Amino acid sequence: MAGLPETILHPKKFRQSLPPGYDGAFDWSWTDGCFGNTTIAPMDIDGVVERHGRILVFETKDVGVEVKKGQLITLTSLYKMGDFTVMFIWGKTEPETVEVWYPPPYNYKRNYTGVAWARKVVAWWFEYASAKPMPAFM
Repeated sequence: MAGLPETILHPKKFRQSLPPGYDGAFDWSWTDGCFGNTTIAPMDIDGVVERHGRILVFETKDVGVEVKKGQLITLTSLYKMGDFTVMFIWGKTEPETVEVWYPPPYNYKRNYTGVAWARKVVAWWFEYASAKPMPAFM
């Protein structure tokens, strides 16, 4: 089905059960060939929150689905910039397992299980971002 990103593995099934608020898929085929002789293509990020220059990025997958190599490269690059916390969430309707990449000065990755832990991580991030704005946002 034209217009859907490659990350949608079952386009027919996807079209039969559209997510709430779905307003269509942007057709990125116009960028074919723009990135040289590579397989690079635009990707989406499932959720982003900004607070005082700090960024929390959410990437969601169904249980058992791996993050694709291109997404992993992009999210790793954002994380290495130092102002991004990356939160991978596995679960179709709510977080079952979560992997969080904490930014400097913490610089570690940790796994959690369940909604309660996912909420704690997001609340922690909000407190952190509120208390430690990036210098350009002070």
